[in-house]
Parts: sequence; structure tokens; C-alpha cells
Amino acid sequence: MDGTRVARRRRWSWAGRVVLALVLLAIAWPTSLNELAVTPATALPVALVVALPVLAAPEHPWRAWGASALGALLIALLVGPAPGHAGGVQAVHLVVLCGLTALVVGRCAPWAAAVAAVGLAGVFVLATGAAPEGFGLAVFWTAVVLAVGLLLRRVLTQRREIAVVEELRADEESRRAVLQERARVARDLHDVVAHSMSMVVVRAETARYRLPAVDEASADEFSAVADVARQALTELRGVLEVLRTDDESRRFAPQPTVADVDTLLAATSEAGVDLAVTTTGDPTSTGPAAALSTYRILAEALANASRHAAGAPVAVTLDHGPEAVRVRVVNGPGRDATGPGSGLGLPGMRERAAAVGGELTAGPTDDGGFAVDARLPVGSAVGVAP
Repeated sequence: MDGTRVARRRRWSWAGRVVLALVLLAIAWPTSLNELAVTPATALPVALVVALPVLAAPEHPWRAWGASALGALLIALLVGPAPGHAGGVQAVHLVVLCGLTALVVGRCAPWAAAVAAVGLAGVFVLATGAAPEGFGLAVFWTAVVLAVGLLLRRVLTQRREIAVVEELRADEESRRAVLQERARVARDLHDVVAHSMSMVVVRAETARYRLPAVDEASADEFSAVADVARQALTELRGVLEVLRTDDESRRFAPQPTVADVDTLLAATSEAGVDLAVTTTGDPTSTGPAAALSTYRILAEALANASRHAAGAPVAVTLDHGPEAVRVRVVNGPGRDATGPGSGLGLPGMRERAAAVGGELTAGPTDDGGFAVDARLPVGSAVGVAP
């Protein structure tokens, strides 16, 4: 559609300039017999010199102006004026040169505009036969043409700026449409595929308990199926996170590891949280997926504690066991809170734990505080989204 519109516009542009050239030719041909010392045989070539430059003016205004100005100079020198006329430049040629000069001022570089203005003034002086009143006339009409050209330049500049703004807006609308479609795809995948894969994991893991006749070999096979399905579910959740974000840096930036947990705890303590930390086990045995989930869950739990139980002491327990990492964050009752949260923190933590085959529980404690308890298998090697 756009290509068709552009082609149609080009055809109309060429048709318009051809019509204009024919009109100028029809005017310059007979008037040259009155204004210039030409014969009927040479009147047509002189008229063509006047009319033809307008054909190239839209694409090459500077070249068109140069051809027209050179033609006016040659006609004045080689042909000369008719008896009773001065200068040897036709009135219609002056009009064409004024239009081309305004186009050069409006579209070309400043140096080209300056040369065109000076050249136009010279042609005006040449047309008046260097009479004293011709200098004032040349200055006046050159100033008028310059004003028209500068106005044209301003209009064209504004049109370019508007075009840039429209292009940016179109790009933004396109990006927004892509994000909306990605969000829709992420929802569909989550609602259909993720739920089904979760059910596969659950049924495979509970098969040995639901089916008494399952022998040990079959139970091991069900466990293998559950592991494969859990790994696929982890990868799917990572894809969903990528679909939900438009931040390229989040997709490729290095992800936090267990080594970053100490930095997180130190930053939380420096922020004024009354923090007590107990760490046991060997952190180096934790796989990358479990390490990332540990960091994210711990960060969310600490943020919730500081937001909803401001001023309360917070106890963090990290147990890096041979099979799983245990993360426990307990805060006492807070003196005040910043208000209700978005409601996405706890489901997000549970999703992160489930994505690596772990589990997470959260709820109020007997003394009015809140506890988050997560168990994450250390052998999880499949990465999750940031």
C-alpha cells in the first residue's frame, strides 16, 4: 500500500513538472521574439533553456538553478535584447530563476543559498542593463526571494521534524503491540502448557504412592519422567519471563550467585534492618539455578519484611546441605508498615522454588510475625529467568 502510494505520488510529481515546463515553454517561445534579438528558428531553443531546468528542480535544485542562471547569462551575452529592451533577459526567465533561487535557499546548504542569492541579484542587474535604478530593484527582489526561501526552509524543517516524531510514535506503537502480543503468548503458555507440565510432574512423582502395583523399576522410570518434565517446566518459566520483559539487559546480564548473597545481606543490614544471619554448610555445592532462586527468594523475603514489618528484627537461616538449600526468613511483628503490596511477591517466590523442583511455605508466626521457609535442591542446573 505504501509503495503504491509513493509510486502514484511520483507519477503526479512528474506530470506536474512536465505541465509546468510546457506552460513556461508556451510563454517563453512567443515572448522571446519580442524581448530578445532572436529569429523564429532560434526562439524555440531559447525557450527550452528557460523551461527545461524546472524538470530537475525537485531532485536537484542547485543544478537546476545553475543551468538556468548559466542559460540566462549566455542568452544575454550571445543573443542580446530586442530593440527597445534592455539587458537581454526575458521576464519569464527571471520568474523561473526567482523560483529556483527560493528552492535552493529552502533546501540546499547555506553556501549554495548565498551563491544563488548573489547570482540572482546579478541577473537582475543584467536584465535592467545596469541602469542605476536596476541596483535597487535587484536588492529588493532578491530580498523578497530570500524571505520566501527562508520561509520554505522553515516549513520543510518543521515537516521533517513532524515526520521524525510520527516515525518515533509509529515505532512506539509497534513496540507496544509486540509487547502486548508477547504478554498474551506468555499468558497462554502459562495457562495451558505450564499447568499441564506441572500436572505431569505431580502425577509422575506420586505414581508410586497412588499405584500399589508399581515395581521399583517402574518407580524409577516415573521419577526420571518427573525430572525431565520439571526441567522442561523450568525452561518454560524462563521463556515466560523473557516474554514478559522488554529489557534486553535483563536477558543477557550475569545472574546473581550464592557469592552475591553476602552482599545482599550486608546491603539489607546497612539499610537499617535489624538482621541476624546464621549460615551452615558448603555454599559451593549449590547449582546455578538453585543459587539464583536462593538469591531471588531471599531478596523478596527481606524486602517484604522491611516493607510490611518495619522496625522488626529479622532472622535469616541458610543451610547449604548436601541435597538441598534451606532458606528461612522470620521477622517479628512490625511497629508500622508501608501499606499493602502488589500481591505478587509470595506467588513469585513459590514459582521460583517450584521452577527448580523445590517448595516454599509462608505464613504468620505465633507471635504475630511472618516466616518464609524454602527448600531448593542443590543439583538444579537449569537456569531460570532473572
